[in-house]
Amino acid sequence: MRKVLAVVLALVFGLSVFGCSSDPYKDFVCEDLVTMEQLNTDSKYVARGYLEALFLNNREMFGKCFPEGYIEDMEKVIGGDVFDQFANTTVLGGDFLGSASTEYRDATVNNGYDVASLRSRICRVAACEYSDIGNIRIQKVQVLFMNSKEKKVADFYFIVYEMDGIWYMYELWSLKEF
Repeated sequence: MRKVLAVVLALVFGLSVFGCSSDPYKDFVCEDLVTMEQLNTDSKYVARGYLEALFLNNREMFGKCFPEGYIEDMEKVIGGDVFDQFANTTVLGGDFLGSASTEYRDATVNNGYDVASLRSRICRVAACEYSDIGNIRIQKVQVLFMNSKEKKVADFYFIVYEMDGIWYMYELWSLKEF
C-alpha cells in the first residue's frame, strides 16, 4: 500500500511540476516593446511595432512604419483617418498583453511568391521605383491577449519590405499561415 501511495504521489507531483499547466501560454515570452530606434531596422521590429502601435494607440510609431508621405496620401484617398481605420480592422477580442516575432519567410520565387507582382504593388503605394525595393518578407508576429475568460495567442502575418536599408510595412497578409 505504501508503494502504491508513493507512486501516486510521485505522479501527482510530476504532473504538477512538468505536466498539465493551468496556463497554456505560460511559455509565451513577450518581447520588450519595440522602440522608435529599433522600429525600421529589421522586418520583425516594423511588424511588431505596427501591431503595438495599433493596440497601444501610438500614432507616432504607426506613422513611422510607412515611408514619408504615405499616411498623408492614404488619408487623401480614403478621406479619413488612416490610423483609426487600420485600428478598427485589427481588433482583438481582449486586452493586449504583449507580442513576439516568431519567424519570417523571404518572399522569393523559390519560396513560391510572385515577387515581380509584389514589387510592383509596393512601388505603387510607396511611390518609389521598382529597383528601390530590396528584401520583401512575410513576417509572423504572435500577440498575447486576455479576453474576458482566458489568455489567447493570435498569429499575424505581414508583408514588409526594405528600401535603402529601412524596413517598412506593406500590409497584413494573413491571419492563418505562410
